Amino acid sequence: MFPMYKCYIAAGSHVDVGNDENDRTLVEEYARNKAQITVVTFLHKQVFQTNALARTWYKPRDTSALELMAQGRVSWLEAKTQDNVSISIVNVHQAIAKRHDLQRKVTLLLRAMIDTALTQRQIMRSDFNVALSRYGYAQSTSSLYDKVDTFFQDFVHSTHGTLIESEVHTRRDLLRGSNASLDHIITWNLKCTNT
Repeated sequence: MFPMYKCYIAAGSHVDVGNDENDRTLVEEYARNKAQITVVTFLHKQVFQTNALARTWYKPRDTSALELMAQGRVSWLEAKTQDNVSISIVNVHQAIAKRHDLQRKVTLLLRAMIDTALTQRQIMRSDFNVALSRYGYAQSTSSLYDKVDTFFQDFVHSTHGTLIESEVHTRRDLLRGSNASLDHIITWNLKCTNT
């Protein structure tokens, strides 16, 4: 389908959207359509060698605490460029903001992996389900979103990552009139230029 890319796929077992009535309806709809979260990473063959290794990012003892995040929501690849430079490439579909406890667990485990290789070049691309720009959301949920957004910013700052924000909102709800930039890239030990 995409001959210039090597495709790496991590598929989860189900979708977690929350606990209120609208969320249950959405879960039922996903179940009827057999939907699941899938993380797909495309590496361009002119840039990367085609033998990237998938890496386990958590220990088996962490599986139950990670719940749905343990399967198919994080892809950690150890890749080499055509110039033989090693780069860790992490693609994450983070838990929803209502599950900030689970977001925290995932982030702390990812941080532990990052901390074991402080000089390694790393790229983390994600639907982090956090926003630096958010409009039209209910005032009643602002403290929840502030909590996860602040935790994310602290993660980027404390790991000395370079945050690359999306220039457009990556989530739009036309019915509610809300939108947010939830997808971001963080790099470590890489020079980034906007082109």
